[in-house]
Amino acid sequence: MSQWSQVQQLEIKFLEQVDQFYDDNFPMEIRHLLAQWIESQDWEAASNNEAMAMILLQNLLIQVDEQLDRVSQEKNLLLIHNLKRIRKLLQGKYHGNPMHIAVIISNCLREERRILAAASMPVQGPLEKSLQNSVVSERQRNVEHKVSAIKNSAQMTDQDVKYLEDLQEEFDFRYKTIQSLEQSDKNSALIKQEMLALQAMLNTLDYKRKEVLSKIGRVIHEIDVLMSNMLTEELLDWKRRQQIACIGGPLHGGLDQLQNCFTLLAESLFQVRRQLEKLDELLTRLTYDGDPIPVQRPQLLEKVNFLLYNLFRNSFVVERQPCMPTHPQRPMVLKTLIQFTVKLRLLIKLPELNYQIRVKCNVLHSNRRFVLCGTHVKAMNMDESANGSLSVEFRHLQPKEMKSSAGSKGNEVCGFILDVAFTYCVRFSHQTSSLPVVMISNVSQLPNAWASIIWYNLSTNDPQNLSFFNNPPAATLSQLLEVLSWQFSSYVGPSNCYL
Repeated sequence: MSQWSQVQQLEIKFLEQVDQFYDDNFPMEIRHLLAQWIESQDWEAASNNEAMAMILLQNLLIQVDEQLDRVSQEKNLLLIHNLKRIRKLLQGKYHGNPMHIAVIISNCLREERRILAAASMPVQGPLEKSLQNSVVSERQRNVEHKVSAIKNSAQMTDQDVKYLEDLQEEFDFRYKTIQSLEQSDKNSALIKQEMLALQAMLNTLDYKRKEVLSKIGRVIHEIDVLMSNMLTEELLDWKRRQQIACIGGPLHGGLDQLQNCFTLLAESLFQVRRQLEKLDELLTRLTYDGDPIPVQRPQLLEKVNFLLYNLFRNSFVVERQPCMPTHPQRPMVLKTLIQFTVKLRLLIKLPELNYQIRVKCNVLHSNRRFVLCGTHVKAMNMDESANGSLSVEFRHLQPKEMKSSAGSKGNEVCGFILDVAFTYCVRFSHQTSSLPVVMISNVSQLPNAWASIIWYNLSTNDPQNLSFFNNPPAATLSQLLEVLSWQFSSYVGPSNCYL
């Protein structure tokens, strides 16, 4: 069944949400008539490739023409009128910017998928209900819309930079032509008129340079605000949902949507960097008194590098928390000398980063000393994930306790530190950590260790709060009953810490 067919079967409250994002930018009539064809095209890829976007736009117009021929034979006057209007609208609106319609259609399809996911998500207890509300929050929709708008603004600024480059080349040519003339020719009235025209061009260049710098500044500011507020909150919400899923709660997704947002923002920042580099090239060929580029460009570039660093720093997430394959329903409880797995994912999906990021896994301990046996240094690559995301999975690690005269054989709360290092436009070194794990030396300690993990992930969302285990707070009865229900379900159905 096509995605559009599933959308049409939704309840009215979800159909109203669908109705809100279809307008003259992408009319619903076209979505309905060309449903299968639209869903079979890669609009997301076209939103970053002008040649591909132009081909898809032309093919879209051909599809509309075919529908127009069909309804003309049926003599459906109203539909004929609407299709003619829509074709004229699409041709005029997107002929000069085909990537814009690719962005819009990609966003619409993504929004449909989000609504379908929300409609199929069951709501049960108070914890699960709060998670459900978080998934379909208005903030999530706003984040996706704002990210797409930022990407589009960065693409539009590219056109302004290209226009500025063309204008400067014309200025350079005309200026060098005048410079090559004899002195007697330079005194002619025609040349004086040309000099006035050159001054007018220089004024235009100055205005366009200021305009481009202003537009770049606005894009950078919008990215800064989005990263500092809504995107950070979305990431924290996902991490909280992961905690609940690890103790048997609903297997909420959302990581692919976050990856799309992080990737688009990274692409926009790199695009802005290239624009600033192009302005620097233009500066080496022409500058003048009051030139805004040498004043504003260094500050803008410094801000872009700062945002890139923070974006990368926040984009490393532990996609799969430490878990023994022998006890998939008890993640974050590890036994010494028994293998476990842990998986790290980068939410910025750039092919250039494949095999460029090295990750080292270490144990962060409190009282007892543990080391990891097995391969604990690997490179992130796109082969580790079914959807091609950039990730690394440590599959054969074994925790081993180093002998100590003062050592205790009880349970021990630890964490795993994943050191990340690479250089890609910005030099980068970072640490990210798993949720706390409980290390046991005997399988008889498993029930108590698992109880500690449940209580921790039920009660707090601070992964660094190891003091929690010394004085755990009380939970409400409704929370406890809900978690017990999840635990029962974990025995009668498959459950693990995958998201």
